[in-house]
Amino acid sequence: MIKPKAISWFYENLPDAQIIEDNYKDIIKKNYSLSWFTSLDTPHIERIETLISKWADDNEIYAIKRLKAEWDEKNDFELWLRFDLTVPLARYVAQYEWELVFPFKRQQIGKVYRWERPQKWRYREFYQADIDIIWNSKLPLFADVEILSTIYNALKELDFWSFIININNKKLLSWYLNSIWVDEFKKVIWVIDKKDKVKSIVPMLEDLWLNEEQINHILSYINIWEIRNSSEILNFFSTFEDEQLLEWVAELKYLYENLLNIWVEEKYIKINPSISRWLNYYTGTVFETFIEWSELLWSISSWWRYENLTSNFSKNNYPWVWASIGLSRLISILNNLWKIELWSKTITKVLVVNMWEEYLTNNVQIVKYLRSIWINVELYLDSDTKIQKQLKYADNKKIPFVIIVWEDEIKRWTLQLKNLVLWKQSELKIIDLEKSLS
Repeated sequence: MIKPKAISWFYENLPDAQIIEDNYKDIIKKNYSLSWFTSLDTPHIERIETLISKWADDNEIYAIKRLKAEWDEKNDFELWLRFDLTVPLARYVAQYEWELVFPFKRQQIGKVYRWERPQKWRYREFYQADIDIIWNSKLPLFADVEILSTIYNALKELDFWSFIININNKKLLSWYLNSIWVDEFKKVIWVIDKKDKVKSIVPMLEDLWLNEEQINHILSYINIWEIRNSSEILNFFSTFEDEQLLEWVAELKYLYENLLNIWVEEKYIKINPSISRWLNYYTGTVFETFIEWSELLWSISSWWRYENLTSNFSKNNYPWVWASIGLSRLISILNNLWKIELWSKTITKVLVVNMWEEYLTNNVQIVKYLRSIWINVELYLDSDTKIQKQLKYADNKKIPFVIIVWEDEIKRWTLQLKNLVLWKQSELKIIDLEKSLS
């Protein structure tokens, strides 16, 4: 007999946790749709040349192959599982560029696969909830406002805890590193990106042959957001007499002020010049979202701008801005913080008790009526099961309402509605059910 055992770091839910995850997906999708992001689903499997077109760590990508192929079968290409939803979208846009209407606004909630070192809140299969705005000409800055405000609205409605969206323009960091004569831009940005995951980045900076003065400048720069508010940080960078820098600061100021104009609450956003993201196809605005006071410095949502991610697939230029909510990680962290209440093991709202076969037709009519008014209802399957056991079943699954119909009720066209939350029972007519269950 085979021992039932799931693959490590590929998570699966029990019913109560699955209900929470599905509810989160619905809330996120609703907010994405309110901002007119079109739902899209690309394959889980891509050609390897697609996935490594911009960036990929070969060690992180899972390959797909048949268990047994024919001896003369020829593999024309290798198939691999997607490690994100972004690179497959770049392929999609280039492939259908003459059929899409731009600006193209996409939403996708889907699983991605990535080999990760075993550690807390990192899975090898996990959900991402992405939105993108792609254009075939210069992408206006308001696209960043639209993306970020949509993410804010989704996180706000999830109503889990206070969160902070840290915003930066990656060009500011590049400018600052250049001003202190740093040569290895990408390597230093990669180190800065690790600042919340290690005790100190000083040894890593020293390994890059930076001198003490350069390291102190970098440390002062990445800590500025802790001692100054967003307006002060913007004013600080505005004091430098550099035309290019002032243009980038103006972009950041435009974003910040318009987020406030579109009713994003100021306490949820923060200009943070230390936010970097080292990947080379992130070129402009970036953000990272963290749960406030959690001491778990894992990003639950990220966002950035690309100048042209489709360059390996098309001669045409497609700038875009992207954001994602790390759904699986968010739920895991909130569950660890006891901020998610697993309140039900089913989506059933009403259980109709099944007593005696001759009552089945009447009970089925009740079920039919409730489903016609979009109330989730379940008829207990076995009429031979005692009523006490059926009620215990409802209680164990935390079904809030139970309907019981005796012979007398059938004659009077009424029923007994039992509220298992308040432990109240009342007799009413079927037509009054909708009001009583609301």
